[in-house]
Amino acid sequence: MDMDLQLKQVTEKNFFDLINLKSEEDQEKKFQIFERFVGSNAFFIALASVNGWTCKAIYDRETLIGFATHGLDRDHDRYELVSLMLGHQFQRKGYGIPAIKLVIEEMKEMYACDEIYLSVIKENEPAILYEKVGFEPTGEIFQAFHPEPIYRLKV
Repeated sequence: MDMDLQLKQVTEKNFFDLINLKSEEDQEKKFQIFERFVGSNAFFIALASVNGWTCKAIYDRETLIGFATHGLDRDHDRYELVSLMLGHQFQRKGYGIPAIKLVIEEMKEMYACDEIYLSVIKENEPAILYEKVGFEPTGEIFQAFHPEPIYRLKV
């Protein structure tokens, strides 16, 4: 598949498209703070505004396909890939690993960090992609609405 992935700013122009991008088709008719495996994009945009995190729209050329949030986890003094999602219509099409790598590259440039952390809901099978790019379980558990194992990538 020929793709041209880019991270773009969240703007007035793409805001509503972003908050309407859902990770599962059955979420299309709902507006919720949390979907089954991920907080809504609206939730992460709001959370980023109070935590000083960066939100990015993920595009393949001119098509919005996903969303990511990253920044400093002040509680643990480490950089975290807070959220990454692909719209359900773009899943299982080869976007996952390139999208993760693109966000990791931006984080390395922005923060000059040597480690990146993330947490996933255990039942979120697609999250196994994170291991394919080098994230390893730390043994820690982040207790959010679900117990979420924490992973670390040494960059």
